Amino acid sequence: MKLILYSENDYGCGASIAAYRLAAAAAKTHEVMYVFEKQKNDYSLYKNTGIRPWHLGRSYSLPKKVVYRLARTITRYTRTEVYRNLIFSVFLSRVRQFKPDVVHLHNCYFTQKQIAKLASEFPVVWTMHDQFALYGYNYKIKALDGEEITYCPIEPWRRHLYKPEDIAGDKPADVMFTPPSQWLTDLADAVLKGRKKAVKVNNGIPLGAIVPVEKAEACEYVGIDPDRFTLLFLAGTGAWKRKNVDAVIEAVKMVPELDMQVVVIGSVAKTDKRDPRLVIKGSVSGTDAISRYYSCADVFCIPSIVDNLPNTVLESLACGTPVLGAATGGIPEMVIEGCTGWLFDPYDTKQLSEKIKYLYEHRDEIKSIEKNCRPFVEEFFGEDTMAANYERIYQEIKGGR
Repeated sequence: MKLILYSENDYGCGASIAAYRLAAAAAKTHEVMYVFEKQKNDYSLYKNTGIRPWHLGRSYSLPKKVVYRLARTITRYTRTEVYRNLIFSVFLSRVRQFKPDVVHLHNCYFTQKQIAKLASEFPVVWTMHDQFALYGYNYKIKALDGEEITYCPIEPWRRHLYKPEDIAGDKPADVMFTPPSQWLTDLADAVLKGRKKAVKVNNGIPLGAIVPVEKAEACEYVGIDPDRFTLLFLAGTGAWKRKNVDAVIEAVKMVPELDMQVVVIGSVAKTDKRDPRLVIKGSVSGTDAISRYYSCADVFCIPSIVDNLPNTVLESLACGTPVLGAATGGIPEMVIEGCTGWLFDPYDTKQLSEKIKYLYEHRDEIKSIEKNCRPFVEEFFGEDTMAANYERIYQEIKGGR
């Protein structure tokens, strides 16, 4: 089977990581072209994977470079879709040349009308890593401090171009939506109302690369004390309030008596560095380093106000580290209370602090849960399982032609 997988980024954000992992798994048995508009890694990423990468919107030809730059400039100053129309035209032309059996979209900012045009010629699978495809924004939240925030809303001058009904309605666009979580599948169904199909397909992770590491070795790598209770969490300025980082910091402050270490990885610009128990580590990349960081912790904490099916939870569980997770979005589909971790209300920092204290005082319970984590991921969230699930989707939508 010939597949085109499209992602806004090649690798880096959660959605693009999931897209790349699927491309790598699918390339074991299919011919795969991986299309992206923003490149954050060099082409060594694709070495020995079988993937054919294509950077859409980039060219080594001087005339084409001029055309792309001119289109961007016109778009910026005229508030028209000149550049997006050009990019879609180039993309569609390449799709026609490649003649895929299925085009699989991940984070995608073509208009629904453009995707409907694509779907009139080729079967399209659209994985919703957030709500944008059918809602016109990524997420809407009420932050911990009460602020209401809409992430990545369509700008007012562009709203008339992005109409979910152009693809979600009764028009004959051959599209199937595949949200990774039941939470987002239900939101998709609320818009689709049976007119198009939404099927949950879990994200998967490379189980051969993300593996448990003996704790003493992991702690030595990270540079922390292996005998102290360790809580791990991720910080990032891009979605600081949605990821609810302040909740963890405030919860830790509420239990100053605990002799613990809190390892913080990611962007730390807004992290309160005054608590000496915080161990600031910055960004971490590469599956070997990722495995060691998750393995150094007793518990990984994810406090998001809302999240779809975050890879971080799966990565932690794959390393045998239970998860203390917010009871929101798709997180409860991975964090099973008393089996793979514990849940809490993301708006209740006191409850979170009490959970942290409880786990600090009941490390035997953590040990009893550790043995469940890796097998749970192996059964439901492996990279090859994800590829097999999508294989069934591809065959179904292709068979409809």
